[in-house]
Amino acid sequence: MKPIRIFLDSSVIIAGLASSKGGSREILNLAELRVVVPIVSEEVVKEVIRNVEKKLPQTLPHYYQLFRSLPFVMVEPSESHFKTAAKLINLHDAKILAAAISTKIDWLISLDKHFLDMKTENLEFKIGSPGDFLCSGDLRPESK
Repeated sequence: MKPIRIFLDSSVIIAGLASSKGGSREILNLAELRVVVPIVSEEVVKEVIRNVEKKLPQTLPHYYQLFRSLPFVMVEPSESHFKTAAKLINLHDAKILAAAISTKIDWLISLDKHFLDMKTENLEFKIGSPGDFLCSGDLRPESK
């Protein structure tokens, strides 16, 4: 089975690192097992660090260790992809969406309502929550 390429929003990474249960944690487990290819951008990494520093500063060393151990692929958006994304979502989230558009992915996974409520018919990938992805059937060998 070919690994599924997923772009992870910071909300999924933070939730997955903060809890030993739930869909976000399962996504990170799948990444660690290399069942999925986890893709992020520098903007996502900055958001993860900024939010952990703000909300859970005592756990920052633990987050750094866990974050470095996962096999993330880094991508950066082009200006043209940012312009495309800015037409679809607010400017802050457009940075994340542009990075997802910049690479060949199967899913953008987020807990952010801005992404989950988007119209996706013009995109070449699915957008959903960890639960949407895990229940989609895309992990079954016959689905690929």
